[in-house]
This record gives sequence, structure tokens and C-alpha cells, in this order.
Amino acid sequence: MSNSMLAKTWVEGFDNLIGGGFPRSSFIILAGHPGTGKSTFAIQFLLNGANMAKEPGVYASFLEREEIFIRNMTKSYGFDFKKPIEEGMLRFLEFTPLAAEAVSDTLNKIVKTVMEMGAKRLVIDSLNALFGDIPPTEQRRILEIVLNRIIKDQGCTVIAILEQSIGKTEIGFGIEEFVADGLVIFESYIEGYEAKRRAIIRKLRGTQHSSRYQAILMNPKEGISFLQLAG
Repeated sequence: MSNSMLAKTWVEGFDNLIGGGFPRSSFIILAGHPGTGKSTFAIQFLLNGANMAKEPGVYASFLEREEIFIRNMTKSYGFDFKKPIEEGMLRFLEFTPLAAEAVSDTLNKIVKTVMEMGAKRLVIDSLNALFGDIPPTEQRRILEIVLNRIIKDQGCTVIAILEQSIGKTEIGFGIEEFVADGLVIFESYIEGYEAKRRAIIRKLRGTQHSSRYQAILMNPKEGISFLQLAG
């Protein structure tokens, strides 16, 4: 696949796992346990896109306020938010937990922002907070209609975060198999007396991707990176 058809992440150790980057205009579900680096990976995807490829991005958060999110990420990793925000390359949207009847309106607001910015990258954090108790069949219908407008009409690559409880084997709501182009899993596990993190790419349509576990490394002042586990 040519570079023009890829949305590179520029996250150390990741792009070579997926043939150089996510296929452009794809819908990726990033699922995993709390504290495994999902939000860090997602914001690096947006910041690197803005800085390296001049691609506008939107971070739609249902969990944290913008100022708290930026303060924590800046303190932990030293990420520069000021420049991309001032240049109109990054927009942060805040939403409170939703009633079921408000989901379509909220997604329409996200679509409108993507269209106004000409955004090529979008992060939704998280699907759990967005959908709440909405039945999976309705979730699938909403995603297919609204995300088609973002992905197909705008050529936007979407990462949607999905929280998974530690100890649960099920992933998400049962919709990702039908709707998502890619499924990336971040896990926490215990080795000896130490908690560790690892990632695996379960599927990514249109690519020859790695099917091996990768160690997730969290580096102060650098962010997230990946290293193949031995064995």
C-alpha cells in the first residue's frame, strides 16, 4: 500500500507492525484494560498527524475535561498541545455522559466539527461512555450511518477507544466484528511480582499485520512505544 493511502502513527515500533500505517479512511477500535496507554497512543496519533503530516485532528472526549487531559499529558510526557491548537490542527471536544436520546445529536456534532476542520483523524474516547445502555443493534446502526459520513465522505481515519475490565474475556459490545476495520488490544498482565502491558493486533483489513504480542513501553517525555516480546 502506498504511503499516500496510509495514516502513519509515527509511534515508535508500531507502524512497522501494520505495513506502515493504518489504511486511510478506516475505523479502528482500540480496546483494552485501564492504564495500558490507550489515550496516550490516541493523542500521539493526532499530534503526530498534525506535526508530521499537517493533518487536522479531533479528540472527542466523554471522560475528561480538556484542561485536565492536556495538563496530565503534558506533565507525564511533555507533549506540545499549544502549537497544533493555535494553528487549528487539533480540536478537543468535551461531552458529558449521555442519555440514550442524545447520542445521535452528539455524533452529529462530531461530524460537523470534522467537516468544518477538514479533519483527517478522529479519536472517540470512549465508546463505553458514548453508548452506555444503548442496545448493540442500535449502536451498530448509529455507527454505520454516522461514521460512514466521516470515513467515506471526509476520508477521516477514526480510532475509537473501548474500555475492557480486567479479568473479562469479552471485548466490547459485540459490534466491532461487523463495523470496525481494525481491532487493536492493549492488555495488562502480571509477570512475577510486576504488572506489565502488552498489545496485539487482532485484525486490520487490507494489511499484512503482525499477529504477535508487543510490549507496551511508557516513556516519560516521549510517550508510548512498542517492542516485540521474546518467545
